[in-house]
Amino acid sequence: MNTVLSLAPRFQRAGGRDARVTTALAITAFAVSTGLTLSVVGGLLGFAARADLPLAPGEQDVRSLYETLAWVAVILLVVPLVTLGGAAARLGVARRDARLATLRLLGATPREVVGLTVAETAWQGLVGAVLGILLYVVLLPLCALLPFQGTTFSVAELWVGWQGLAIALVAVPLLAALSGAFSLRRVAVSPLGVARRETPKKMTWLRVVVAAVGIGTFMLVSAVAGALGAAAVAALLGAMAVGFATLNAVGPWVLGLVGKVQLRRATTPARLLAARRLLDDPKAAWRVVGGLGLAGFVAGALAVLPSMTAIDTSQDPQGAILMDDLVTGAMVTLVVAFLLAAVSAGIAQAASVLDRRREIALQNLAGTPVELHDSVRRRTVLVPLLFVAVGSAVTALVMFFPLLGLAAVSSPQGPLMLVAFLAGGCALVFAATETSRPLLRSVLADTVVRAD
Repeated sequence: MNTVLSLAPRFQRAGGRDARVTTALAITAFAVSTGLTLSVVGGLLGFAARADLPLAPGEQDVRSLYETLAWVAVILLVVPLVTLGGAAARLGVARRDARLATLRLLGATPREVVGLTVAETAWQGLVGAVLGILLYVVLLPLCALLPFQGTTFSVAELWVGWQGLAIALVAVPLLAALSGAFSLRRVAVSPLGVARRETPKKMTWLRVVVAAVGIGTFMLVSAVAGALGAAAVAALLGAMAVGFATLNAVGPWVLGLVGKVQLRRATTPARLLAARRLLDDPKAAWRVVGGLGLAGFVAGALAVLPSMTAIDTSQDPQGAILMDDLVTGAMVTLVVAFLLAAVSAGIAQAASVLDRRREIALQNLAGTPVELHDSVRRRTVLVPLLFVAVGSAVTALVMFFPLLGLAAVSSPQGPLMLVAFLAGGCALVFAATETSRPLLRSVLADTVVRAD
């Protein structure tokens, strides 16, 4: 094991420029997810600290409501942040699998292969965590400017403490190592299949069952929340986290179905290649658009906001402050969710181009026009993008119906706001994926087809 692990730096350098780019993308993803997660948790701690302060005379105690809403924001943002961190460990997985499969065929044991991957991904996670902490420190003064409860936060209120930073330095590399090791199942079991680029096992409808159970659990808990008493809030938050997280299970399966439909209706080479690419690896497609799916869910959940803020609070100054805070919190949550989706999409799309370098280079040598490559790249993003954005928002509306009823659509501003945010989010994410266009040009300019 020590001999193999000592080869880890050489193994990394063997990937050449592509490996360096993939490493930089993974570290960036870890840094963004770490920095934003610490910022979100810091906001929660700030509201919790304010809940312990004494009340001014004549004020109603709504601090528990603020704390509950802060927990909702944490769930709505931390789930995609953790998803981004897990996806970061899988960047470049196709090329990594090919090289590791070669080592397996040369006699390396599964334990040694796992050790190499864990060492590589954990190192990336550690560097990303350090940079993420620096990002959090930079964002602290900006987050402190947000006005809540009639005043802004202090930096001390949003500080997660040295314990929080230490947890990040341990948790992020651990998440990276576990995600990287989990992605090696095909290499450990069948290195020859990876080396021959055999089609991976298809996903089953059991993913839909998992998602239905998760979403159904939240809807059931929402319907009986009144009978749960003091445990209602904790039960609702837990069920919401489970239901929200199951989107990652059903998302790739749904995109596989979209690929099948596209394949049947393909009438041009671009549509045919895009459908084949989506059908071949729907998990990779989900890594590109999954962030928008989670952001679309957040937008759907917050579509009820216009109906809530339409309440007349002119005679209730404290209620007016609460309504303003709801708007501020919702906007911050939505903006962070969509920016996170854009970062995730841009990183995943760039990694996807590198993963398909050999395929793209062979197509180029066979005479495939550059314009066709661009068209296929756009179609593999745009169609899943629109489908996932609308589907996730509708899922949120259905999931929250027992809790909110028709409040989300009773005011015309709610659906209009939802459509506007989805349109803006789709445009932002699509623009982020277009940043991989120069990378595609550099791949096409390279006429040497690497074996890996």
